[in-house]
Amino acid sequence: MGTIQEAIQYGQALLSGKVDNAQHEAYMLLAHTIDKRKEFLIAHSDEQLSDSSFKHYQKYLLRRADGEPAAYILQQKEFWSLPLKVSPSVLIPRPETELMVEIALELLTDTDQANILDLGTGCGCIALALASEKPHAHITACDNSSACIDIARTNAQSLSISNVTFITSNWFEAVETNNFDIIISNPPYISSHDADVEYDVQKYEPSCALFSSNNGLDDIFHIIEHAQNYLSPGGTLLIEHGYKQADAIRTHFSQHNYSSIRTSLDMQHHERATRGSAPA
Repeated sequence: MGTIQEAIQYGQALLSGKVDNAQHEAYMLLAHTIDKRKEFLIAHSDEQLSDSSFKHYQKYLLRRADGEPAAYILQQKEFWSLPLKVSPSVLIPRPETELMVEIALELLTDTDQANILDLGTGCGCIALALASEKPHAHITACDNSSACIDIARTNAQSLSISNVTFITSNWFEAVETNNFDIIISNPPYISSHDADVEYDVQKYEPSCALFSSNNGLDDIFHIIEHAQNYLSPGGTLLIEHGYKQADAIRTHFSQHNYSSIRTSLDMQHHERATRGSAPA
């Protein structure tokens, strides 16, 4: 069905105007199809593709052209330089969520040992990033979806990370420990009425990981209201949120007697993560 170079040109034309970088994605999907790196495709651009390889590649292209996220087609997404398995059961990790890891590591600068709870772990991206950086810390990662927990466990095993315990829990319901130094969460925080949500995100990613009632604040407020029952004295609650929600979240932290309340900005200089300390 033609050479690698012709396949790339075909894919680029098919994806043009539908994705931001059509050539890059064509290379990415063909590399996945034949299990080779992009460098191989460039170096062997005149090599012929088999009929079966081209047909698989074409299917991937059509799925991508329809708006399906590349991460679900590839079944993988990199986060904190870790290759993570993903599926339509889990939210695709975003680069801005790496801010949460950065803040947590800053809080842990003076210690290699800590007890951390990751609420709503999804594919395990935050928990596994922290575990890879702090191998002597113990991290409990929970999610109310058993499918998410299965994927997170698979990711831990493939990365040979052993200092994370995974449990199925609706927020704190099955959490037994009450002396966490840090509770960290990227919960659903989008309002169901938010017109800015991309169509492809709504169509393909799990709604339970995206949307929350009360203008997207219901789950965040629940976490703020209950976290002190599970934090060590002076422990920190750290939450990712939408860039328009910071004022309401800081107010809720304050109303529930947290101190040292602080909001951090993401790469776009949006208010993205707010933390507060439990009473000492």
